[in-house]
Amino acid sequence: MDDPRCPFCSPDPARIIARTELAYAIRDGFPVNPGHTLVIPWRHVASWTDATLAERADIMALADRLQQDLGAGTPKPDGYNIGINIGRAAGQTVLHLHLHLIPRFHGDVDDPAGGVRFVIPERGNYRTPGHIPRSSSQREPALVTGGATDPFLAHLRPLIGAADKVDILAAFVQQSGVARVRPLLRSALLRGAHVRVLTGDYLHITQSQALRSLLDLERSACVQDDGELGEPRGSLHVRVVELASLREVARTFHPKTWVLQGAGGGVAFVGSSNLSNAALTDGIEWNLRLEQARDPVAFAEVATRWDELW
Repeated sequence: MDDPRCPFCSPDPARIIARTELAYAIRDGFPVNPGHTLVIPWRHVASWTDATLAERADIMALADRLQQDLGAGTPKPDGYNIGINIGRAAGQTVLHLHLHLIPRFHGDVDDPAGGVRFVIPERGNYRTPGHIPRSSSQREPALVTGGATDPFLAHLRPLIGAADKVDILAAFVQQSGVARVRPLLRSALLRGAHVRVLTGDYLHITQSQALRSLLDLERSACVQDDGELGEPRGSLHVRVVELASLREVARTFHPKTWVLQGAGGGVAFVGSSNLSNAALTDGIEWNLRLEQARDPVAFAEVATRWDELW
């Protein structure tokens, strides 16, 4: 019997992207990656073992069809995770059976080894005993402190992966940092995201090679599967502030702010991370996290100031 309190018993028809007699599919409301999809039986059952053989067959057939659809789309996933949470101890928060179909992309994590084993994070990567990654289920801290235990890139990766707009403000840009974010930004451009990078010539640390590499990103995102150059899906713009032009109003140009916006809202980081390998990985860099959903006024001020500086 349907439960009137269950969000999966009475889905919004506009959200349904595919259906069969016994199951339907919707995009996840809090996607791990673009294309993250839920396959759900129409009947209110809590777990896989409660479903009939016919319902199970429909769920798997629908998942197979959706995986083929995702594989024919853009960006094309490089892999998938498919899983079901059964019971609260396993993380099931909606007690109506649903299967997760999660597209995976090269570069969405540093090391994907372990896959679904990361439901218990410290036991996930069997190849590196002792490695304890951040649990995606944990509430994100307000302060990112950097270093090996809290690298800034670990916070940026899922946000860039879901963003429609990526704005990076850094006092300087180095090739080592561009290399770190290049696959993430390229994937974003393929999805149609808009990327802006604003940097400066402060102390002449910004590298021309890094700027060329950034500018080449947009072109690389236009290359089709057959090697031909197609129309750009997203856009990327880079601007460099010449400190000499600011002499009358400022002696330095040293801001660092990252603003990432998508369908699920926006997140901004204001702190000390430039676009360099050390700032993104093992450097001690403090960045304050502002979430649009929790602090819309502060987030809006940061986004507006970013646009003004641009």
